[in-house]
Amino acid sequence: MTNWLIASNNKYKTQDLIKCLAFYGVQAVPYTDQLAKLTFPAEQTVSYAGNALRKAQFLAGKTNQGVIADDSGIEIAALGNHLGVTTKRELHRDTVHSDNQTILNDLKGQTDRRATMISTLEAVAPGQAPLTVTGRIDGTIATRTRGNYSTGFDKLFILPNQQRTLAELPDEMRIPLTHRGRAAKQLAAELRGV
Repeated sequence: MTNWLIASNNKYKTQDLIKCLAFYGVQAVPYTDQLAKLTFPAEQTVSYAGNALRKAQFLAGKTNQGVIADDSGIEIAALGNHLGVTTKRELHRDTVHSDNQTILNDLKGQTDRRATMISTLEAVAPGQAPLTVTGRIDGTIATRTRGNYSTGFDKLFILPNQQRTLAELPDEMRIPLTHRGRAAKQLAAELRGV
């Protein structure tokens, strides 16, 4: 399969996923390169895989092309069950602050800054069973946003034995270390037979 379509209306996520997939030899484009903007089904609160599969199957039903969808989130030890599979929905309740600033505000005074970022990818292709892969990374949350090589939680996330956030690393260093990059690597390996 040559070009996969990315099932997302999130520009950052789409561009990051395209970069991560390309890093491992999988070509993808935003679905809006071929179709008008769509409204995807509402996400559920049960699982990353379920949310990604719903998006992928929805878009696959509108085209005869392979589709890749991502559902991702951040889990922060000090915040308990807050965030995770409902990360964006919960963070968007704060309409005044950015997602990163909301996290920093929630962690004020916390010494436990452990966090995990998770990305689950679903690939749906005509005549094929869906493929599911998950990438995860553990690290800590910085005390302020840092870096300009990428956006989102990368500006806060520090891997073990690193002094820099993911956003302080150029793509060739960052992609293999990220949750989405690890998922893309697994998916590329699975897709070699598709």
